[in-house]
Amino acid sequence: MSEKSSKVAPVGDELTKSARDGDEVPSSTEGRPGFEFSADRFRDNYHRVAEIGEGRRWYDLPYRAVNWLLSPRRRRVIRSQRLRERLAYFLTYLAVFNSHERNKKWDLDDPLHNVNVPPREHVYVPGVWVVELFPPSQIALLERAIRSGDWDRRRRWIRENEGNRRYLELSRSGKGWSWWRLADITQKGSKVWLPDGISEELPEAFASVQLKAVQIGAGLTAVVAFFGLTETAARRLDIVWHEKHEPRLVLGKGLPRAEDRQWASFRLTQKARRVNQDAARRWMAERCPGYFSSHSEPQPLLDLLLMNEFDPAKGERVSRDLSDALRAIGFTGDLLHTTSSDLPGILLSAVDGELCRALEAKRTWGLWGNREVISASTDDLEGRGDDVNRAIAHLVDDRIRSFSVILAISGFLEVAESEYAKLRDSARSRHDAFKARRLNYLRRSLLTLSLDLTSVARDVHDFWQRNWRDAHDIEFVLDQAPWLNQDDQKSGREKFEPIIMNDDLRERQQEWFDKLIAADRNYRDILSTVAALGASADTYKISRVALWAAIASLAVAAVTLLFTQVQDHNVLSVVLSWLKRSLSGQ
Repeated sequence: MSEKSSKVAPVGDELTKSARDGDEVPSSTEGRPGFEFSADRFRDNYHRVAEIGEGRRWYDLPYRAVNWLLSPRRRRVIRSQRLRERLAYFLTYLAVFNSHERNKKWDLDDPLHNVNVPPREHVYVPGVWVVELFPPSQIALLERAIRSGDWDRRRRWIRENEGNRRYLELSRSGKGWSWWRLADITQKGSKVWLPDGISEELPEAFASVQLKAVQIGAGLTAVVAFFGLTETAARRLDIVWHEKHEPRLVLGKGLPRAEDRQWASFRLTQKARRVNQDAARRWMAERCPGYFSSHSEPQPLLDLLLMNEFDPAKGERVSRDLSDALRAIGFTGDLLHTTSSDLPGILLSAVDGELCRALEAKRTWGLWGNREVISASTDDLEGRGDDVNRAIAHLVDDRIRSFSVILAISGFLEVAESEYAKLRDSARSRHDAFKARRLNYLRRSLLTLSLDLTSVARDVHDFWQRNWRDAHDIEFVLDQAPWLNQDDQKSGREKFEPIIMNDDLRERQQEWFDKLIAADRNYRDILSTVAALGASADTYKISRVALWAAIASLAVAAVTLLFTQVQDHNVLSVVLSWLKRSLSGQ
């Protein structure tokens, strides 16, 4: 597969080809307001703690001893290269504790080693969305989830005998709805009320879970889950964000890691955001598993983060201090903006796995916005309750549904490509020697992958070719941040042409489907030929075994005949007597 086919359309700061062909875009930190480095300050902070081996701390003596043993003059003492490498590793291990002690003595007001969150700035996370897909090979899992969940037992507003199973049957035969409410679940004891909803024990972070089934063509069903967070869970990220995090010594596999206040803030704050994300993914994998869960892959996820002062969609370049504070909660880019006129004031941003390593970067996006700006930009919050945070979340839930499924389809292609790569790379080891169980594995794998791929490709093609649009079919546009456009205009650089994300995703997915289907066809032809040749070789081996078995049977029959009793003598004695008489007569 080409590299291009394995990339989803950019929704973060990754530049597209059209952007790379133009002038170079400045780095997100280069020339950032408020950025200062003082060599004198760094030197003063660094020398507040003596170098390792220069004091009487617990790690100084073993460090000096091992360092003495590893000196060039003592090479005859320890000649084993493997032992020397292990001792060198031990020195590095001890040096981490020296770095940790230095981090604890570092200035609290050094912006390069601390995260300073504006006291009046707060973030609120009212909801999380998770998407699961059900192609033909996984539809039995959705039917099982519907049966075990018993989500229809409290419904009063549907016609007789038309529950979820009936809706699913009609939709997958092309005669049903394009989407319907699959389930409304509230936490036991919660004040949240949903029509036709049921109450059950949910994870402590969730006040409610709303499942909507979205039908793409006839063979692909998507389930979009909206997790409404409790007040405690919605504010958890903000509480951790504002805490003063001291340097940490992080233990794990390999060397421990000494984190200063800045890196400790990044990791712990991002972990606080991830808690709700992981809980939503786990619940979905347990209660409504599908394509991603079956392949042990994280489901596509979006969460909504509302700020009370900073406006991400405004597009102003932020200071260094604020940039680090935003990075702590997972917002890392101010170069490219992905926005939608259907969601005014909201910015879509992918999680950057390199800068936010405590977050799950694969198939994870954030929806960012300023609470006041969003509420002033739309009249559609009326009738959604007095809580503006949750009103915005429900507005997003109504409109993000279709686009979240589009993102999930790119995730489907990514997983399918990975599965084909595994089959290709393991082909020799699995099919070098012909065995029936390997043939069965091949048959199941090809049936599942080929059926899903061809069916989903047809359904997605029909989806993109529709000549009508639902209210939740929103469109996102990728553009440079306003401050960068202004810089380009002042510098006389060529203007960046905005990219309609939906069109870009459609083109990429079509190319991706074509390449995977071609690869699937070639792979099936090759392995079918290998299987046929293996069967022929196996038949030849069996025929040789059968020939030797026949010869052995003939020998056994002859021996048996020779010892068969005829009157008072056996055949062998009669034959021997006859030979004796014949030889005597001659």
